[in-house]
Amino acid sequence: TEFCDMRLAWEALPADEQAKLEPLVARHSLWLSRRKYGDDKSFKFNEEDVRRYPPVERPLVNTHRPTGRRALMLGANIASVGDLDEIESVAFLDELTERATAPAFIYSHRWTAGDLLLWDNRCV
Repeated sequence: TEFCDMRLAWEALPADEQAKLEPLVARHSLWLSRRKYGDDKSFKFNEEDVRRYPPVERPLVNTHRPTGRRALMLGANIASVGDLDEIESVAFLDELTERATAPAFIYSHRWTAGDLLLWDNRCV
């Protein structure tokens, strides 16, 4: 099991790049991730479902409230970012995700009997 610390990924970015990313809004789509990764044939959605669960906008960079540290908020369900269209967003997010998931930011856990592992979804 692996976790990527998005606070460390954010802090490793140069200040000028942080300034460009800071105001960006990501549009998250349940349907995009289902189309990309859902190979379960029993899961089907129609136009009414899409209307009922529209994309949700969230900041690309968020503040981790307990610590005040900034963190990237990346995920497979981001349909687009800022003014970029979906195709441009994919290229942008692929590059940013590759950098954000560098080995230096990843914790890998090798499970043994009796282990208990907790994580904070607001920063991994």
